Amino acid sequence: MVPAELNKLQIASYSVELPFDRLKLGVDNVRYDVYISAEFRKVTEQYIFELIMKYAEVSESFILNPEVNWFKETSEFQRLCTEILTDGVNKAKARQELQVDFLAQTALVKFLTGEMQAQYDEVVQHCKNVIRRQEISHQMEAMLKLREEAASVIQQKNQIIRKVGAELFEYVIEVQQEVNNLRAANFGESATLPKELFSNPILHAASGSDGFFLVENYVLIGHRLEDPVNYNTLVNLLASFLSQLDSSEPAFDARSHESFKTYGASCDTKVDGWIKQVDNIDKLFNYFRTQDALKQLKAQNADSQKIETVKDTLLLQKKLLNQLFSLISKENMMAGVVAAYLMQPMFHKYCPPLSPQECLQYLVVSKARKNTIRKLKRFKKYFGKSFPLTPLKRTVWRIWWTFRQSRKKYLVRFLRDFSAYHRDMNNYALIKEASDCINITTDEKIIALSRGNHSLYEFILPHEDFFDKKPITHHVVLKADVRGSTAIVDQMKSKKLNPASNFSLNLFDPIGKILSQYGAVKVFIEGDAIILTIFEYQDSPGRCYSVSRACGLALNILMIVKAYNERNRKSRLPRLDLGVGIGYADSAPTFFYDEDNQIMISPAINAADRLSRCDKTLRQQLYGKKLPFNVYEMEPKLDPETAVLFNAKVLRYNVKGIALAPGGFWKLAKEIHLDKLECLIPEIQQEPLTFYTGKFPTVAGNYQRLVIREALIPEVALKDLSVIRLTENPYYEVCTHPAVYQYVKDRT
Repeated sequence: MVPAELNKLQIASYSVELPFDRLKLGVDNVRYDVYISAEFRKVTEQYIFELIMKYAEVSESFILNPEVNWFKETSEFQRLCTEILTDGVNKAKARQELQVDFLAQTALVKFLTGEMQAQYDEVVQHCKNVIRRQEISHQMEAMLKLREEAASVIQQKNQIIRKVGAELFEYVIEVQQEVNNLRAANFGESATLPKELFSNPILHAASGSDGFFLVENYVLIGHRLEDPVNYNTLVNLLASFLSQLDSSEPAFDARSHESFKTYGASCDTKVDGWIKQVDNIDKLFNYFRTQDALKQLKAQNADSQKIETVKDTLLLQKKLLNQLFSLISKENMMAGVVAAYLMQPMFHKYCPPLSPQECLQYLVVSKARKNTIRKLKRFKKYFGKSFPLTPLKRTVWRIWWTFRQSRKKYLVRFLRDFSAYHRDMNNYALIKEASDCINITTDEKIIALSRGNHSLYEFILPHEDFFDKKPITHHVVLKADVRGSTAIVDQMKSKKLNPASNFSLNLFDPIGKILSQYGAVKVFIEGDAIILTIFEYQDSPGRCYSVSRACGLALNILMIVKAYNERNRKSRLPRLDLGVGIGYADSAPTFFYDEDNQIMISPAINAADRLSRCDKTLRQQLYGKKLPFNVYEMEPKLDPETAVLFNAKVLRYNVKGIALAPGGFWKLAKEIHLDKLECLIPEIQQEPLTFYTGKFPTVAGNYQRLVIREALIPEVALKDLSVIRLTENPYYEVCTHPAVYQYVKDRT
């Protein structure tokens, strides 16, 4: 086997990291100080307490809240989780540091896992308090029953916490999937941590090597040398096997066998990544699945070359599985692999008093059977029942008579379960190490000191951040230059209709209703102009999407005007035309007052005004032509005599378009993750096109895609607008072309 053959199977490497090395250490210079919203902590503590009570299955005497509404409580927990994690993403974006988001996610996991233990202790203490009150009232019979229940709660601690953790983190994973949209919008798809990092059952297990836990979640694997199927032996065997596949050395010869039990537990990072990628097991060894696929292809009369490729894969997988099967057999683990599955329907009859590992040893290690039988007889009187050996003996017989082909199928299944367990063990170690680096503090002195040193990472709820009391740091101005309103007013008046109600109900009111979705406020609205602004505030990263939200708002305004024109067409009224300009300023605007009226002064208003306008010369020459886009900028070639007639250096065509200031585009690139596409779409334009695309969150948390066209301003002859040359100056349009949107969506 050489690397080229291995590449045919297209195996991938699994890797995940949680680095904090670029973050600032807290006051102890060892850990990172984190403060999590007090309201979130309080709600979560109560929710986990109720979950523990539910899985402890206690009687009414212990229950504090018998009418708990689980749907409502769960929804509230998930909402608050979403807001905490969203704050983490926003603060990572504000600092341009993804590790802040990693810190928020890890801190949440640490808080939840710690709180499960703390609330379990609270439940036990609550049960003791209830029993103590019964003792005082001398209700002895009731007290004895409650004591039995409390003892059961203590005895089942591990199972209760496992069940609570499984449910709790299931809700967290749902939240993560929602917040991942925001992460991808800001940092790209690669910024999201894998789902299994948080769905990892080992996170909320008392021990990752407990036999009952392993049977329930993976497959029974031992961590002691005497265990029939040993974890370290398997890791080293697989690592050595895959290392040789990755080299140009001859493949494993199972006949020259050397035990893997003496090898160290570490292995090459790349090879270990292959072991942790669960899908690799099927790609490397599952020729049974490939056989089924080959049969289907033949039945469908598929392409002969495709059939030959699948045949080659099948032969390669068969060869690899045979080699590994021989190695595991020589390690005397194959019987344990088969037994790990055949014992599952019956082991609970003997466990307890036996542990699952003792049950497995009885099935595959003949020397262990006498001790196991003696133990079962000894415990007969304690459990008040006998433990017949017939099911055990029958299972031993089934293991012995399992055919070689079936053993290989069990081996493939086992390797998948083992791979998932190995991945989760490593992920647990990663989370544990990262969690140990975090100090989730509620101590006011530490909070004040760390905050004063700018080393406190705070993850809070939106209403705990009073952004409106903070200074404005940036702002965007959107101007819609409305054309045709005078003609509509005149015609409506001639028909004795009310133009004011027409504009209000069908244009201005619909625009006003969507402003809150984008965090926009009105500056000025009149018949021929709509001016809106979006502010950004200091230390309010959740509102740092001013340009992207202005672009999304502009798209919606165009849709509202389109619907308005459709109504006018049916009423035989003139249509409205408009051009939208978006200006940006990286500073606060200036405000002054005329009596009670606030007046805003800003260079972004001037920029938006210029961008929204349409030059009459261009409009006369281009309007009515089937142009692919709605915004064009041109630099006229002027001689000294004609130059004095032009106030502007650039001519702009903007009809039903959205022009974005270059400064606004660069701010947009900081707000969200933009993918660049350089392409040729002949049905739209013969020349190459450049687009940027990304998604942004609205204030409500929905996601909207933007497509921005970048083009260089051409120098043109004023007479016929023929292009003389392209300048180096770009201009930007927020695209509305449906075909462009579909093209971009299909490729991102």
